[in-house]
Amino acid sequence: MRSLLLVLLLAGALGAAGTQAAGVDLQAMRTDPAPGFGEYDAPFWPDGTYRTDVQSPSDFLGYRIGSKPAPHADIVRYYQYLDQFPTAELRSYGETYEGRALIYLIVASEANAPRLEEIRQACLDLADPRRKADAGELIARTPAVAWMAYGIHGDELSSDDAALELAYQLVAGTDAATRQILDNCVVVIDPAENPDGRSRWLAQLEQWNGVVPSRDVQSISHTGIWPYGRTNHYLFDLNRDWFALVHPETQGKTKAILEWMPHYVLDCHEMGSLDTYLFSPPREPFNPYMTGYIHKWWGRVANKHAEYFDRFGWSYYTREWNEELYPGYGSSWSIYLGAVGVLFEQAGVDGSLVKRPEGSVMTYRETVHHQFVGSMANLLAVAEGREELLTDYHRQKVENLRAKPATFVFAAGANRTRLDRLVEKLEHQKIEVERATKPFKLARARAWDGTEARNIEIPAGSAIVRTNQPLKQLVEAILTFDIRIPTSFLESEKKEILARDDSRLYDATGWSLSLAYGLEAYRVDGGTGASTEPYTIAPRKGVLTGENAKVGFAFDGRDDRAFELLARLFERDVKVWCARKPFASGEVSFPRGSFLIRRAGNPSLDVAALRGLSEAAGVDLVGVDFGLGVGENADAGGNEFVLLAPPRVALVAGTGINVYDYGAIWHLLDSRLRMRSTTLDVSRVGGSDLSKYNVIVLPDAYGGLDGYKERLGEGGLAQLKSWVKAGGTLIGEGAGAAVLADTSVALSPARLRDQVLKDLPKYVASLAASREAMVPRVDSLALWENRAASPPKKGDQKEAEKAKDDDLDARKRTDEIARKLAPRGAIVAVDVDVEHWLGFGCGKVVPALLNTDRAFVTETTVVPGRFAPSARLRLSGLMWEEARARWGETVYAARDGFGSGQVILFASLPNFRGYYYGAERMLLNAMFLGPGMGTATRVEW
Repeated sequence: MRSLLLVLLLAGALGAAGTQAAGVDLQAMRTDPAPGFGEYDAPFWPDGTYRTDVQSPSDFLGYRIGSKPAPHADIVRYYQYLDQFPTAELRSYGETYEGRALIYLIVASEANAPRLEEIRQACLDLADPRRKADAGELIARTPAVAWMAYGIHGDELSSDDAALELAYQLVAGTDAATRQILDNCVVVIDPAENPDGRSRWLAQLEQWNGVVPSRDVQSISHTGIWPYGRTNHYLFDLNRDWFALVHPETQGKTKAILEWMPHYVLDCHEMGSLDTYLFSPPREPFNPYMTGYIHKWWGRVANKHAEYFDRFGWSYYTREWNEELYPGYGSSWSIYLGAVGVLFEQAGVDGSLVKRPEGSVMTYRETVHHQFVGSMANLLAVAEGREELLTDYHRQKVENLRAKPATFVFAAGANRTRLDRLVEKLEHQKIEVERATKPFKLARARAWDGTEARNIEIPAGSAIVRTNQPLKQLVEAILTFDIRIPTSFLESEKKEILARDDSRLYDATGWSLSLAYGLEAYRVDGGTGASTEPYTIAPRKGVLTGENAKVGFAFDGRDDRAFELLARLFERDVKVWCARKPFASGEVSFPRGSFLIRRAGNPSLDVAALRGLSEAAGVDLVGVDFGLGVGENADAGGNEFVLLAPPRVALVAGTGINVYDYGAIWHLLDSRLRMRSTTLDVSRVGGSDLSKYNVIVLPDAYGGLDGYKERLGEGGLAQLKSWVKAGGTLIGEGAGAAVLADTSVALSPARLRDQVLKDLPKYVASLAASREAMVPRVDSLALWENRAASPPKKGDQKEAEKAKDDDLDARKRTDEIARKLAPRGAIVAVDVDVEHWLGFGCGKVVPALLNTDRAFVTETTVVPGRFAPSARLRLSGLMWEEARARWGETVYAARDGFGSGQVILFASLPNFRGYYYGAERMLLNAMFLGPGMGTATRVEW
């Protein structure tokens, strides 16, 4: 053994010596520590001069900026280092879901740094002329505030590193350009808006980095793996959250921005690797509520940006694809505050390098350089025009206050939580909201559904928002029910779709908070004459009354907080029943969909613990002392109360699944309701023990129906079918719904409309039967006097005959055109069967977001959620008349039994982007009520 060991050691030594003798560097075996540097080493600011006592980020961090993406921890460390210098001040605006710091650095001149609070107050004075009359003096002594925001998409890397170099330039730079910026501006740098997403992406890139970095954009080192890095922890696109304010990153950032009311806001991004560089101005369509001076300043800033890019010979463009309609991006939302909002889009190389079509190689170092120079050029434009910009800004605020007002009214109702939630989001954005102290009447108004309303009784406690306030543009942009696109653009858009199978619209065309919240809302020209006070949101603390009640305790199901309490009750194994019909306890009435905790079913009920849960959830619990219902009210011990089964939810995720839809459902369950759930990889469903769950959700997927079926595999589909048959509740939305409706899967009787065009007449006939079932016509003379029954409505008869007589080929052509003209993120009306448990807690009509080319039809008579007829389908956003005809009265939400279980499908995601609370209720009902109310299985206890 000793001899063998000596032989092996000698061989190893000779091998190592031989390798070194051959000139091979063993250290080259490690992955490239600087994959982004390449041969590009141009100085960031060629004319720059710097203080010697301030370390550059490269010196401080120990690697050259642009050689690789800086981890978030390094960005924070360097900003903490700069905080020691008197012209820089580091502040925090919160932390992410994963606990990473959200920070911003304020940089000012030596003269302005000691007076930051004075400058901030001056900015607030300029933003609200009611605070101070003498604007001339304010403008003369107030620097412009420029908010520079980087990296809201975690996989768009270069801007965060540019923020490191920019901070150094402004703190250490002594050259004339830097001095000009700081003499005229206070610069606020938010270096990393989405550190959770960036960290996730960097981990993937590090995993796939090589000794020789790949330049091929198709390499996994550039594409990454699901769920990629664009999104935050819950897989939301934070650059769609600016007014929805669902997430802590946005809530903290907007709070900080509104504390400063900046005059310029940069929103810095990356785009496709083979592109060049885009910056503002955008192109049409333009939102009609932008400030009047924005176009002038876009032009002025763009000229300066182009001047500096031309010095380096860099390629760039403006206006080609970025339109300015949706107000929910960072560069857009800030416009409605009065700032000059500007977008940067740099071709991204994912922290390394990319070979471009013409043969050149773009390195990460160069992309960082582009972002840095663009930032400096924009700041110089702001500095040069400081006085004019502040004058334009203040003049607009004066005009806003003098403008003829319109008024939004949100009627108080049973769902107080949702109204408070809306007001909270508005007041967070410094929008002034009043509360009606007395009931009043609207003589004439425009209702949220587009109809004219007259003599509407509005209760006390309702919310009122007037438009003649400093942030008039923001009020109009996010609350207006329906913002319309100019006909001239629509003509070009329709041509783009039909002739080129493309679109010039970038995002949703409907987004109104007024509609998404599902509240009773009105808009009035002028004032309301209501008696009002400032709207203050009092902390909610639930109250338990009648603690010795003999029958049990009830709570109203209409308020959104009811589901928070329901989740806590399930955690404690409290048995809860849901009422299919109204009931009462003394003078308190409870609508269908309310909940009852029976003492008889909970022999060990802890009333003290129940009180604590009630208080924490903000939900009132009412003791029920008498079980016999009066009049139409249900008896508390009868079968109109259904015992609920605590939901054990699994969400399907993984490659191909729509990250946004999965994330919205996950966030709803985990973050908002704090309810345990499981995530199953889509490719492993077939090998999983599904008996652990009674609810499984199939979110939308990018590959459509065929891709979904392929990822689930025959084994996964067979597993799901057996599981549903045994009593499971299977929920699908988008492509997940298409799987349920597919004839080869045969889980739901619903079908994709384009797959059953041949049989469309029978579906049209079923629709007529469904209408009759939901709103039956009774001809008393025909019934009692033996007269002939009234004929069917002409519309139903004509529709059925037309579908029958249509040539199939013509039907296909019509359907193909309508699919091309599918809704572009439009808000549509859904007619809800409020007596079906899926519709509990909803209004008769619920706004929902529709952004798909799928339409579902069914022969089922009872459809809990059906898109409204085409004449009243569109509520907000772009929906072509061909699309209205196709989607009108098709299925939004369907529920059908399968064995002992059930399948529930939604045509689109109910809780789109986490703030469509009106439609979200149907999804909550599906998950929370479904296992007890919709399956043949019963809970054993």
